[in-house]
Amino acid sequence: MFKEYGELSTKLYEVTKPVGHSLNGDMEYYLEKVKNRQGSVLEAGVGTGRMLIPLLKEGIAIDGVDISPEMLTQCKTNMQKYQVNTNLFNQDLIQLDLKQKYSTIIMPSGSFCLLSRNQIDTFLQRIYHHLEEDGLFIFDTLLPIGFQTGDMEISNYPITEDSGILFTSISKGIDWLEQKISYIHKYELLHKGAVKKTEISHFILYWYGLKELEGLLKHIGFSSIDYDIGYGQENDPSLITFSASKEHN
Repeated sequence: MFKEYGELSTKLYEVTKPVGHSLNGDMEYYLEKVKNRQGSVLEAGVGTGRMLIPLLKEGIAIDGVDISPEMLTQCKTNMQKYQVNTNLFNQDLIQLDLKQKYSTIIMPSGSFCLLSRNQIDTFLQRIYHHLEEDGLFIFDTLLPIGFQTGDMEISNYPITEDSGILFTSISKGIDWLEQKISYIHKYELLHKGAVKKTEISHFILYWYGLKELEGLLKHIGFSSIDYDIGYGQENDPSLITFSASKEHN
């Protein structure tokens, strides 16, 4: 019934979040975090390469993994455009199974919140398994501050002179017990005033309390757990970035 991260959402992502576009300072924040770390980096939820490609251009040894083949196809196109190359893996993060381990795994822009709460333990175990000793997992989480059920936003994004995407977002509801918010996202590809293709997504985000998430990380085996608010600027209380270590035993 719904399509998550398909062709049209990928096209819109390219328009609204192009390569090198920093979201509230995340590009600068993550570059600062990884530039002096030894070893290779993995970006979980790499998308179209918005962050991956600038980090590659900075000389960071970084691979990417994503569940969406459409996103990865666009990422490959973008890497060719910017004349960089690296390993991209099409895998479900819940079943992450790569041959190598990484010094650092990053998960920016709230992708962590897309994972179902009943799968978060399994996901964290897979991340822990793919970290080297003394490895670091850095990821963003979001809190639903300001969410209002029933809010609707409609935006139009030109792609060419004759075509564009009409994007409609409806705030469907908030579930306080399950700690999740949901949206209906509709993407309509328009060409000369006619709808050529439609894609509808049931977009769900899960949130966690700070102590709750710290407990989940410790349960898996992570230590030296710390967090920053608003990428260290503390001007956005809805955005929290955790850092957790897999310390050498």
